[in-house]
Amino acid sequence: MKKMMVISLAVVAMFAAACQMFDCGKVKASSAVVKPLRVGVYDSRCITIAYVHSKFSKNEIQKLFDIVHKAEKEGDVKTAQSTREIAEYMQKKRHSQGFGTAPVGELLEPIKDEMSKVAEQAGVDMIVSKWQVDYQAKDAHFVDVTDAMAALYNPDEKTLKIIEEMKKQQPIAEEELLKMKD
Repeated sequence: MKKMMVISLAVVAMFAAACQMFDCGKVKASSAVVKPLRVGVYDSRCITIAYVHSKFSKNEIQKLFDIVHKAEKEGDVKTAQSTREIAEYMQKKRHSQGFGTAPVGELLEPIKDEMSKVAEQAGVDMIVSKWQVDYQAKDAHFVDVTDAMAALYNPDEKTLKIIEEMKKQQPIAEEELLKMKD
């Protein structure tokens, strides 16, 4: 029993010595200053407008409807119907993106390689849709990069005016958008 106690005390003493050597249990205050995360945000409705009026869109929806009309003239009911369904889906999707807050990930594809330059110029660590921020700390720092991102689509003056007007409007609720007829 005495031998066991001596061994236990020796183990405790060795552990204490090891902790002393390696600063176990001590929390050191870091001298590193933690920089707050800077987040670039964009209005996805404005990105949709810039995209739709750009060379990247190439009137994609109108071209689909042109195929529908041609197929109808030629009596190709199957092609007309399936293409119409795609065109109507795309049109509803663009309306949700352009007037609501639907994500625009696929519309960013043509400019994704340039987004790092926008982030660098704005001094931000990341870029997200302003409608997709579910929580933000009171000291979070957000920078609006909408105009810089829209500029990557090379918008004309008319498009820029539409974008400026869009910024003044609140998005339409998804429920309302779904009720609308095209």
